[in-house]
Formats: sequence, structure tokens, C-alpha cells
Amino acid sequence: MSPEPPEAQADSASDPSQRGPRTDAGEPWVESDGAAAAGERARDEDDEEDGASMATPARPGLGKAEPTPFDSEQLEQILESLIFVSDAPISAQQLANATRTPVADLRAPLDHLLERYAGRGVELQRVAGGYQFRTPEQTASFVRAFLAPKPVRLSRAQLEVLAIVAYRQPITRPEIDDVRGVDSGSALRLLADRELVKTLGRKDDPGRPLLYGTTRAFLELFGLASLRDLPTLKEFSELSEESRQIFERRMGEPIDLAAVERDVAEAEALAEAEAEARAAAEARAIADAEDDAEAAEVEAAQRADEGDDAGDDAGNTPPEDERP
Repeated sequence: MSPEPPEAQADSASDPSQRGPRTDAGEPWVESDGAAAAGERARDEDDEEDGASMATPARPGLGKAEPTPFDSEQLEQILESLIFVSDAPISAQQLANATRTPVADLRAPLDHLLERYAGRGVELQRVAGGYQFRTPEQTASFVRAFLAPKPVRLSRAQLEVLAIVAYRQPITRPEIDDVRGVDSGSALRLLADRELVKTLGRKDDPGRPLLYGTTRAFLELFGLASLRDLPTLKEFSELSEESRQIFERRMGEPIDLAAVERDVAEAEALAEAEAEARAAAEARAIADAEDDAEAAEVEAAQRADEGDDAGDDAGNTPPEDERP
């Protein structure tokens, strides 16, 4: 290969794009004084920029929001997720803080979300100064019915026991069994588990059997303000005449609901008084036991002191051979 003309070599040396670490002759490439100074200034400027960036690092969440670092579609997805998981209306400022995006940049995606969810089963609505996903008025009745508490289903035996307790409370389990003619223990326990009946105290009879009555949950379940609002048997239109007669025969004499309410109140008051008396008796027993323990400690300490004194006296007595 023939060597390049001198002009070509000069052009190659003066063209920065053609420069390399070494020349064709194998000698290191040396910058001119002007090129070296320009390179030094460029390095100084880079160092200053690096130092400035190190001195003031970015701190998320502080200062003014920076321009949105994601595109409009991503921003809309993020806003949709934040509004969905929020259990209360979330304001535009809260969304701006969460996304580190100026509020002005949120208007377009929020308006688009409002438009997308309009007329659907779940709508994005402006509520209380914020945004929230809500069901529309057209579906409110179905949503309420679906979320309503499931109805309490009672067996026939449980209904019989509950009716007897409701109309004859306070009543004992043997008395319930007498009315029904069969054992009612299982049905009574299930009603107690469902908090429809409760114990009101004990009857002053041999064995002191438990007295049962209905609860506040029973009144709420049947929409009653008090026991006086219980319907009479004549108001049970769904009962046939034969069923009504059987029920009346089992229940005995006509039911005085006011008397039932008074009896329940008396039983509850008596049970409360008995509980207070038991608590007072237990407190007295504990106090007496503490007093006895304290007296025993004092007595033991006195005996110990007397023993120490006797030992001291014995130590001061001289031996028999030294006695005068």
C-alpha cells in the first residue's frame, strides 16, 4: 500500500473525528494548547454540574410537583386505582400529592374517567369535594337488598319454644317442656346461641332452675318496640282456628302482655340484686381473708421477736461454776 500524500495526513490529523489514541506512526496523539484548554474548561463545567446535583438531591414529595413522568394513559390508570381503593372521596390535591403531578395536569384524565364511567353500574362521581366510585340511584334498591342481613331461619321447634318464652317469660325449661310435651333443651340452646333468648336469673324453687326470657335482638328481629307490642293470638291471621285453639290450650289462660313485661322486669331486677349481693359477699370474703393473713403475719412476727429475746437472755446467763 502506497503512503498517503502529506495533505491527506494533515487533514486526518486536524479532523477530530479521525483522531485516536495513537497515530499511524505509533506515536501518542498530543493535543494542541488550545484544544487542551477547551477540554479542561468542559471538564470543569461537568464537575460543577455533578457537584450541584450531588449537593441538592431530588427529594420526592417536597417542593413543587415535577412534570408528569408518565404518559396520559398511565396517569389515568393510576388515578383510577387510587380512587378505587380509597374508602372516602379523594380530592384532586390528594391525587396530585400521590402522583407528584400538578393538579392542572389531572383535570383531563379525571374528566375522561368521569365520562367513561357515566351511565354504568358503577359511576365515578364528584362527592364532598372529591372523587368516589358509587352505584347509581337506578340500582340502589338492588344493592341494598343484596347487602341486607340474611333472614334468620328458625325450625318449627325453635319457633314454638321462642313463642312460649316470649308470651310466658320469665319461664323455666321444665315449664317449657310441660307446655310442648317434649324436651326443649336443644331448641333453647340454639335460640340462646342466636341471642334471641337469655337467662334472667333463677326461680326460687327446689333446684333453683334458670329463668329464660327474650332479648333486645328478639324485639329488633320482629320489629317490636317492647313486649307489649307482641301480637295477640287473634292477630295471627295465618293460624287456622284449630291451630289457635291448640296453642291457647298449651299456653293456658289468656296472655296479659303488660303482666309479662312486669314479670320480666322483676326477674331482671332480682337477678341483678342477687348478682350484686354475690359480688359484695365475695368482696367481704376476700377482705376477711386478707385481714386473717395480716393478723397471722403479725402474730408470727411477735413470736419471732419473743424467741430472739429469750435467746438473748440465755446468752447473758453465766455458767453454773461462775455463779456466786
